[in-house]
Amino acid sequence: MTVELRVVDPSDEAVLRDWWEVGHAAEAERPHSPWPKWAQSRVALPAHNPERELTLVTAYDGGSPVGASMFSLPTKDNDHLAFVELWVLPQRRREGIATLLSRDLDARAAAAGRSTLLAEAKGLPGTVIPGERFALAQGYQVANEEQEKDLDLTTAPSTWAPLDDEVAEHAAAYRIETFDTVYPDHLIDGIARLLSSFYSQVPLGETDLRDSEWTPERLRAHEARLVEIRRSVISAVAVSDDGEVAAFSDIRVSHLAPETAEVGVTIVAPEHRGHRLGYAVKLAGHRRVLADFPDCVRATTCNADTNTAMNLVNERMGYVPTERLLELQKRLD
Repeated sequence: MTVELRVVDPSDEAVLRDWWEVGHAAEAERPHSPWPKWAQSRVALPAHNPERELTLVTAYDGGSPVGASMFSLPTKDNDHLAFVELWVLPQRRREGIATLLSRDLDARAAAAGRSTLLAEAKGLPGTVIPGERFALAQGYQVANEEQEKDLDLTTAPSTWAPLDDEVAEHAAAYRIETFDTVYPDHLIDGIARLLSSFYSQVPLGETDLRDSEWTPERLRAHEARLVEIRRSVISAVAVSDDGEVAAFSDIRVSHLAPETAEVGVTIVAPEHRGHRLGYAVKLAGHRRVLADFPDCVRATTCNADTNTAMNLVNERMGYVPTERLLELQKRLD
């Protein structure tokens, strides 16, 4: 077997489609086949991302794509990290293709001066995750354990009345606002401050993620990219009586595939905890999604096993576990 690795030009749709097809086939066995639709990838992947430098590689056996990888470098912070993923066609596994791609990712990280690689492995609850065995053999360690969870948006809202009552009782002193993608001028400074402390406030296990410095200018650049790739981020904030942003949650929906929403960040400032603000902002965000995207029938989220508070929120909202997710970390010598 002679496998050749080729860097993908995302603006070349035929070449990009080869890369996309490998990932699509490799992810088809997962619940709900979560691989992004081609209509999404052909728009998002070529678009400039102010937060990441992205390299895509396809492994070819002759003229046929058999493997693929993604190499992503944060450009604003965490400049010791490289985020990596790889996929191999199911019928071509155990042939050394994944090892070839993994070594290529290591080399790219070293050449970029990155000391730590972060990857993920996913599998059904109660099963051995094949990707874990491979990753450990490549020098990765399990840094954190999480669960992927799904919410049926066609049925769950009918169960939220008790949560609404708790929010009304405990969060009456706070104003809840929602918006679509574009940060309101009167909220953007407070949101930037809150997001800048996110990593230090969530359980990360041994994952070497460090707080980011979010500024209004950085949020505006991020917002502009979302508009370009036709992705809405529905956000909900809780604002105290003195105007402070006390809690934030967002949930993301592609206009090109609106059936599924993905929960992003949920954070409550430490000094404002105990007022059911996590419930307040998540409920408001989910309801805004239902109002703006009537075709959205499912929401997904992911939380560390040790994130007791957020796991309880998600469970009471109706989220159910679908997969185990392992955060894998490798430190280069």
